[in-house]
Amino acid sequence: MKIRGSLLIVLMFISGIVFSQKKTNYEVGVSSAVGANNSLPFWLHSNKNGIIPEHGFVMTDLSLGMDIEEDQNESFDFMWKASGLGYVGNESKLIVNQLYAGIRWKFINFYLGQKSHGQKYDGLSSTNGDLLYSNNSRAYPQYELSVPDYTNVPYTNGYIAIKGLLSDGITTDDRYIDNTRIHHKNLYVRLFKDSKISVSGGIEHYALWSGTHPVNGDISGSLHKYFKVFRGTGDDDGAYENDAYRIGNHIGSYRFDVYFNAKSFSLNSFYQTIFEDGSGRKSENSPDGLFGLYYERKNKDKSLFQAAIVEFYHTTDQSGALHGDIDGVHYRGVDNYFNHGEYRSGWTHYGRSIGSPLFTNGEDKELAGVENNRFKAVHFGVAGFIGEIPYKTYLTFSNNFGTYSNPYSTSLSQFSGLVEVRIPAKKIPFNIDLACALDEGELLKDKLGFFIRISKSGLLKRTIH
Repeated sequence: MKIRGSLLIVLMFISGIVFSQKKTNYEVGVSSAVGANNSLPFWLHSNKNGIIPEHGFVMTDLSLGMDIEEDQNESFDFMWKASGLGYVGNESKLIVNQLYAGIRWKFINFYLGQKSHGQKYDGLSSTNGDLLYSNNSRAYPQYELSVPDYTNVPYTNGYIAIKGLLSDGITTDDRYIDNTRIHHKNLYVRLFKDSKISVSGGIEHYALWSGTHPVNGDISGSLHKYFKVFRGTGDDDGAYENDAYRIGNHIGSYRFDVYFNAKSFSLNSFYQTIFEDGSGRKSENSPDGLFGLYYERKNKDKSLFQAAIVEFYHTTDQSGALHGDIDGVHYRGVDNYFNHGEYRSGWTHYGRSIGSPLFTNGEDKELAGVENNRFKAVHFGVAGFIGEIPYKTYLTFSNNFGTYSNPYSTSLSQFSGLVEVRIPAKKIPFNIDLACALDEGELLKDKLGFFIRISKSGLLKRTIH
């Protein structure tokens, strides 16, 4: 941890010298939220990068950084960011939620540190457009080497483009197996990228491995083990019985997108599967996954409806309710998404699902895994302008069944909604964000809550010509 922090400080110092003409951004804010019985509704604390507590609070936050210039022609660029916050409420905390530095060379990016993902789909998606990795939990420190944008493959006349990434990181929360490592890679191919209609497909692979077991101590993180994790293969000399099949806890998905670009609007339909073993990879858990359709107006004329998304979740199949050899038949069901027999904290970080926040946690949030991974849900998100004031709204309806091993006695229906507006800094020297959220149903306690944030952002140093 000390080495990583020192490296980032050095990189940021170098950036201040070498890139002295770049714009250094700042943002400072003060916020507060209140709710019924001091408990906040679901959408006031979910998908907030894991920094908003579930109870009422008063918070101050500060961020500094340099962004990569998206529209510049230079082949080399630099980015860094440091952001932190402190709040008081049911508990008091100081959090460094982002601390990273990175470079771009032509179409390749590299960064080192703790970095939250940027918002996709205008922030309207219930899971930031990714079933496996949303903005619901705090970022973990990692390196990431990527081709972040679709890049044309040479000699294909622009008909074929690819993007992908490779990263390795480590968890920093208090969990059943501490210091768990996280391996991630993906690869996507897009056809006819610059045409009116285009399609893409790709695969995601995550793996939780290594770490410190509370009983058995350190689990090997050797290079030999890493290559087996990378390939998703087993090891007969592994520490646990399941290691002979596959080392660690592996999670993956296939994703398919169709894009339609009209003169005045664009559409993106998508389907993302989920799998944790061979049965899911072979689609024996069909139709489990996330289905979505996103609409965006190209004319930024501050219309009432500027963008919208609808998402449908189905996660109840999980390759069936039976697992193992029963009456001479081998069953491969009970996939138990985001949970694992050895990595019992599951696909979580600081007690929150790394994937969609609709995968909800149990009472002991940091040590236990996911309590509810079988559900059907539909989510609507709409954004636009009321006069000069931008707004965003969420409407989420779900039926929840728990897990196969610990099912709810009956399906629990739930509604969670949110309305958010921003009063821009025009006649006043700061922005004001206001939000109201509501929970009503059987999974979560009924509650109403309110949020306010006053913030100021700008440049510490303007471009020198």
